[in-house]
Amino acid sequence: MIKRSLQATALSLILMTPNLHASTAMSDNELKNVKKTEVTDIKEREKLSKVAGLLAEYEIEAKKLVNSLDSTDLTIAMVNQRANTLLALSETIIESARFRLPQCDEYLSKTLLLKDMLGTISNETLEKDYHHDGALPKAPVECYHTKDLFVHPATVSVLTRDDPSLKQETKDSINAEISEVLGHIELVRQLVIY
Repeated sequence: MIKRSLQATALSLILMTPNLHASTAMSDNELKNVKKTEVTDIKEREKLSKVAGLLAEYEIEAKKLVNSLDSTDLTIAMVNQRANTLLALSETIIESARFRLPQCDEYLSKTLLLKDMLGTISNETLEKDYHHDGALPKAPVECYHTKDLFVHPATVSVLTRDDPSLKQETKDSINAEISEVLGHIELVRQLVIY
């Protein structure tokens, strides 16, 4: 069990190497230089205001999921319900990101295609094609952070599909997935809302 975990960690590190920007924060200067669609229309401003609320809700739901992993009455239905909530929230956030960050439109559109594959895609393929962008077009670094709001809860869905008994190893993986995506929320807020 430990050997497999170490092998998975080593493989993950190897797979991450081509995409160094994947987990890299953006500097204030990089954030300032991101090309964004200006929001002048009152309806568009109202949409962004709603998305700001959705990002806050996403963060709360993600934290609830992480905190629930130690609960003795945790069920697979509870985990899946929270993952599905995160997926639904992220879809709406991604729609606003596609508007605000037109350079991310194709990349984020293709990310959402993953939704229809959650019942059949393997965790390894999801990792290669969506975490590490193998099935996605090249895009600037700013696109990656918003994509992760969808891909990480999608990974939780695949993990629970493959281990409905929720072994500790699966819970640890879920914790890692959601903890990582929590680190992207403020960047997404900066990129999409402000």
